[in-house]
Order: sequence, then structure tokens, then C-alpha cells
Amino acid sequence: MTCISLGLSAQHQKKNFRELSAKERAEKMTDRMSEELKLTEDQKNQVAGLVLENATRQEELLQKRKVEFEAQKEFRMRQENKIAAILTEEQKMIWEQRKEKLGQRANGQAADEPKQYTRRRPRFQRGQ
Repeated sequence: MTCISLGLSAQHQKKNFRELSAKERAEKMTDRMSEELKLTEDQKNQVAGLVLENATRQEELLQKRKVEFEAQKEFRMRQENKIAAILTEEQKMIWEQRKEKLGQRANGQAADEPKQYTRRRPRFQRGQ
């Protein structure tokens, strides 16, 4: 019973790792490294600084990507609205069907359709 609760606790910790702040993630990583590598106090302090720097940078990059993703999403929506304003109702229907079909293909739902492009031989062969 104890093993099961420890396993669930470990899974819960892993799941929530991304929800931790950069400082909390850095502390956990430093503690883990210190324990596994038997770091001296001086090494632990040096590693802690580097790990915190990395975690902070990763958090900044993630936030930047989120902002860029939202901006790109808004831009695509504006473009689609402009295109829709140009098309007739019949053209809009065809366009929507095409977008839906592409979305299904991207999600792997249209796997029964043959692929348009298949590579018959590798580009590079070893030993030649």
C-alpha cells in the first residue's frame, strides 16, 4: 500500500513540475542533483545559480512563445475574415470544407487517404 501511495505521489509531483515557478523548479533540480551527485556546499551554490538562470530563461522564452502564438492566431483570423469577405457563399462553403479536410488530415483522421508524396529511395546511401 505504501508503494502505491509513493508512486502516485511521484506521478503527482512530475505532473505539477511545470506548474512550479522558475525558482521552485530550480530548487528541486538543485536538490536532486545535490543528492544524486553528492555535491559539496560550494558546488551546490554554483549549480543552484546556473539552474535558476536556466529555469528563468526557459520561463521567459515560454511566455514569449505564448504571446507570439496568440498574435499569430489573431493575424490568421483577420486574414480569414478578409478572404471570407471576398468570396461568394458557394466559394465560402468550398473553402470551409477544404479547411476542415486539412484539419482532419493534420489530426490523423484522414489516414485512409493515399499520401500524395512518397519517397521511393533514401537521398543518401552509405558507402557511396
